[in-house]
Amino acid sequence: MASEAVPLNVSRLDRLQRGWLPALLTAVLVTTPAASVQAAGWSEHLEPVPFLALGGLLCAFVLGSARANWILTHTLAIVTGLSITLFQYSWFLISTDVLERMYTLTRRVAAWLHAAASGAPSTDNLLFAFTMGLMAWGIGYTGGIGMMRSLSPWWAIVPSGIALLLNLSYSPPELLPFLFIHLIAGIALLITATSLMRSERWQAEALVETLHPHAGYAIAGVGVGLLIMFTAWRIPAGEVHRGVASTWENVSGPWQVLQVNFDRLFAALNPSSLPGKGLSVAQTMAPRGSFELGNNPVLRISGREPGYWRAVTYDQYTGRAMMSSPTTSQRLDRREPVEGTMEPDAARKFSEYTVTLLAPSTSVIYAPDEPLTISVPTIYDYRVNRSDYGSLRPVAPIHEQQRYSVLASVSTASSAELRQAGTGYPAWSQNYLQLPNELPDRVRRESRRIIGDATNPYDAAIAIQQQLRGLTYSTRVPVPPAGRDWVSFLLFESKEGYCDYFAAAMTVMLRSVGIPSRVASGYVTGDWDASTQSYIATEHHAHSWTEVYFPGYGWITFEPSANRPAPIRPETAPIFNFQDDFLGSGGIDSSFDDLFPEDEDFNSSPFTPLPPMRNTQNNGILLIALGMLVLILLGGSTAGLFLWKRGIGRLPLVARPYAQLVRLATWCGVGPRPYQTPYEYSTELRRVVPSARAHIDAITEAYVAGIYGAKNPGAPASERLAALGSETRRAMLRTLALGRWREWFATRLTDLVGSTGRRTP
Repeated sequence: MASEAVPLNVSRLDRLQRGWLPALLTAVLVTTPAASVQAAGWSEHLEPVPFLALGGLLCAFVLGSARANWILTHTLAIVTGLSITLFQYSWFLISTDVLERMYTLTRRVAAWLHAAASGAPSTDNLLFAFTMGLMAWGIGYTGGIGMMRSLSPWWAIVPSGIALLLNLSYSPPELLPFLFIHLIAGIALLITATSLMRSERWQAEALVETLHPHAGYAIAGVGVGLLIMFTAWRIPAGEVHRGVASTWENVSGPWQVLQVNFDRLFAALNPSSLPGKGLSVAQTMAPRGSFELGNNPVLRISGREPGYWRAVTYDQYTGRAMMSSPTTSQRLDRREPVEGTMEPDAARKFSEYTVTLLAPSTSVIYAPDEPLTISVPTIYDYRVNRSDYGSLRPVAPIHEQQRYSVLASVSTASSAELRQAGTGYPAWSQNYLQLPNELPDRVRRESRRIIGDATNPYDAAIAIQQQLRGLTYSTRVPVPPAGRDWVSFLLFESKEGYCDYFAAAMTVMLRSVGIPSRVASGYVTGDWDASTQSYIATEHHAHSWTEVYFPGYGWITFEPSANRPAPIRPETAPIFNFQDDFLGSGGIDSSFDDLFPEDEDFNSSPFTPLPPMRNTQNNGILLIALGMLVLILLGGSTAGLFLWKRGIGRLPLVARPYAQLVRLATWCGVGPRPYQTPYEYSTELRRVVPSARAHIDAITEAYVAGIYGAKNPGAPASERLAALGSETRRAMLRTLALGRWREWFATRLTDLVGSTGRRTP
């Protein structure tokens, strides 16, 4: 005999107490992104972030069990989370008084919010850790309250999954185990929560005697998840389809705007200390704390000569950071000329380079001097006009062992030519004289003192370059105090820095005397590798430098950092026939044919993988993300099918159609009450689903006769009964499912209007 049914109004807290596994899996889900942020090491003071996620989860369990109004519950959670996070991070400030620390942190938060609203950059890394702590609390609370109020695992899976994937998009592949843990915990929680809800219904229907072993379902889900992830991991990385690349371009457009604002508000974040990260650039360059660059190879460059490999340029100085002003984007097909860089600057030659990526991935194109054509589809970001270079980005990310070719216009200008270039600057170059009104006057005076009696921009640039190269180069330097001008702090106080410091200082000093200049960031060519006849750039070749504009000659590279050799230029112009030596008799169009032969290598696909192309962990991120969707769909389908069939197979054939009818009706919210007889319930069900009245009567009659009258209808009658049950269930789905959704929306709307009305003064 079946045990006594459990009431359906069991509290969520009771459910979680009976099934400890959902609470544990929820805790794993909400702490995984917080732990990944701490492991990435983007800034100091990230240690409390995972504990704040657990704090938000605990707050949800406490407030969720109180059954208070949802507005009051959420308000209390927000106030509690903000207060605890403020109190936690105020302890990182230097003060003996608690209130003073909290007041100081509140002021810094207000300054950060002002920067966010005004478009200014922020270099306060404590605010990054504080923001991560608040987000962790919010993710923990959201996941916990979703489980407490509706026993829905999606409130724990989706927000934490989005946060984790965002962090991994900036992080090295060493953090991928966090994604594995999240996927496994997510599918296990999905199956466990579904099992917990359905088992209560079954127990109420007296179809089963005890709650099901939810841990067994979770273990089965873990096994399925591991199988899918292993399959996705082993799939070889193929080439990027053009349709996929186009879709990626459309999707990544809005993300670029968010990324620019993120870089602006957290401009001083440290690079991840973990090896093997992908290559990316920020839209804001600000002074950071101490850091060390690794020796992992990132680029292999095959070309005629070394050079500077630019990724991005910065044109706006705020006093605390260099920023890239808003750009306009133009899509370029393979080998389509970069419009604007084809202007006929003097003293230039064409050079071809082939770049092989050795890092896991890159979202930027590294190119020397003035790139003319790229062998992969790209997006060209420019500012005032198409000659105003901002950056080049591949339409779809480039992955390890993929390569692209660059045809570039490389300057051969001599010192004499640059001295005679004059000051006839084009109108758009005035943007590169921008300086903040708050720039200390002593920076301008120091610039004039250094250039002395120089009579032309080239000699002035050389004088400032030499002065800065005399300062100490170090990656362990103090960060300028809040409110202090970056360049002024370097020149008059610290007198030491790394390449970002010196590039920004030279740019600002040249602008202060009327010479257009900008900061560029990327890589120096690297070390020569005789075995491959190419240059190998490693992580420690990452660099920033200054570029100065000379009328008729374009942007010319200068090196203010003492850890790199200064560019060597001939004193006088070399004697050669530019047309014959570099363009050929057919001019520039024929040179493209020579430098990019129409071979199978460069025409087969947008990217040309080098055989054998090895699978990388970064490629696995996309595959695993897709695997997560497949995993959820497969797990949900498997759990649903299992729950549908569970217990019914043990019933006699004559009773199965009725049991399935009751189960489907219960899932749709119109299940039988404990005191109803089969005939009473069928009468109610006929009113709800009038189109299936005859079928419901036949199924109920057969059930009563078979169970209570011990009548066996035989195989043919049982088959007809099963067919009637199938038709009845389809009618119920058409009627009850739609009605259930309408009722749900009407109820929520009524509750919302009612609660609003009660609270209106």
